[in-house]
Amino acid sequence: MNIIFRTILAIYAFCLTVVSVILMAMTLRHDLFTSITSYINEYVLPNRASNILMFMIELIFFSLSIVFLLSGVKSEKEKKFISKVNNVGEIRISLNTIENIALAASRKFNGVKETKAYVNKLGEDVSIYIKAVVLADIHIPTLSEELQNKVKKAVEETSGINVTGVKVSVENVYTGYKSRVE
Repeated sequence: MNIIFRTILAIYAFCLTVVSVILMAMTLRHDLFTSITSYINEYVLPNRASNILMFMIELIFFSLSIVFLLSGVKSEKEKKFISKVNNVGEIRISLNTIENIALAASRKFNGVKETKAYVNKLGEDVSIYIKAVVLADIHIPTLSEELQNKVKKAVEETSGINVTGVKVSVENVYTGYKSRVE
């Protein structure tokens, strides 16, 4: 969920909370219900501009309700797999599997201490992002290029899925000792 969707959802939830509190108060105090309905009948409904404004607000809330309802029903399964169809049937390879293949290939590499892999689906292809911690005496540009080639080759040969790119980010250099706090 992106930030705009979350913000709209928060505003929507706040508005529904306010309406719920008003409706609960109207249920407990019948005179409040009577006064609000008479105000709406006297001032809001006869005025054409307020009718249009109320209708637009109601339409926005109805549309948001439908959007939020459908977003909760929408399946996320298709995003987690790459499907390949052959003459026998369908093969589904999870992005987690591709991530583990990339991790296995990168961990066998001399000069790499730790790695983390992230896989993004791009249609029927994938892109891979590797975060690595390398040893101190390694030439980082050479290691990164070799790591990119090895991970790409391993994923493509093992899974049959095309890798559009492998990005390597060297996060730190492993020095072999942990610093002390004094």
